[in-house]
Amino acid sequence: MSVCITINDAVKKYGDNTIISDLSLKVREGEFFTLLGPSGCGKTTLLRMIAGFNSIEGGDFYFNDKRINDIDPARRNIGMVFQNYAIFPNMTVRDNVAFGLKNRKVDKATIEQETDKFMKLMHIDEYKDRMPDRLSGG
Repeated sequence: MSVCITINDAVKKYGDNTIISDLSLKVREGEFFTLLGPSGCGKTTLLRMIAGFNSIEGGDFYFNDKRINDIDPARRNIGMVFQNYAIFPNMTVRDNVAFGLKNRKVDKATIEQETDKFMKLMHIDEYKDRMPDRLSGG
């Protein structure tokens, strides 16, 4: 399911340091969107705000027409892949990809279909049965 993400006047502060000030953007439903910038400019911070992992000091965040600022991260129906490979070392690539859907108790056929679709999209389907310690970091 794709949604329109709208951010109006986002602000993120850590103490007296303003990391993001008055940022507004709109990502249309189905649009491929990329954040690009130097290290430390706030890319990951913004993504963490959208996902609900960081507080929002100002502005409004919307999925379609629903304001999400105060919605629990587990109820936002969004996934995030962390830079530091937050994967389960005791699970295969397939099981890692399927984890979120299993956790939401999606039916088995849908889990298999969606997992296959996204592994193919990311060109990792040939590694589906490998354990993380058998993968290259490159």
